[in-house]
Amino acid sequence: MKKLLYVFILCSFAILPANAQNTDQEIGLIGSILKSEIKVFFAQNIELKTNESETFWSIYDQYESDLRTTSNQRIDLLKRIIEKGDELTEKDLDSKISELNKISKKRIDLRYKYYKLYKKKINVKVASQFYQIDSYIFTHISAALNEGIPLIIPKTDE
Repeated sequence: MKKLLYVFILCSFAILPANAQNTDQEIGLIGSILKSEIKVFFAQNIELKTNESETFWSIYDQYESDLRTTSNQRIDLLKRIIEKGDELTEKDLDSKISELNKISKKRIDLRYKYYKLYKKKINVKVASQFYQIDSYIFTHISAALNEGIPLIIPKTDE
């Protein structure tokens, strides 16, 4: 648990620092480490019977693949917000927040889609554990990222 939280904190300072100087390669490396740590966290916290394990991880790999697009959209949007910083007008910032909200909804919808798949393929208990653990992880990643992002004060629209 502490190791996972350490990775979250690392991401908050490494992925989106105020000057956004990290390269895509560095972000990819951090993402790979985080991806591995998340799998370990799931393995340590979800109760699977031996016959459920293969099904769970096969579905999880599909979920992770589907999630990649949404996660990349979110990171790219946050990077653009940070890069523009104080140059953003109220209208620009409003548009970016609307876009961020759409991405967040996609993420939640995707989690629920996979909850239903786990429920169908394994059972409600495993599906519920998946949903809860994924929600927990996403909440902590979001909090860590938000701590590393400077407060944006938009220019007043004229």
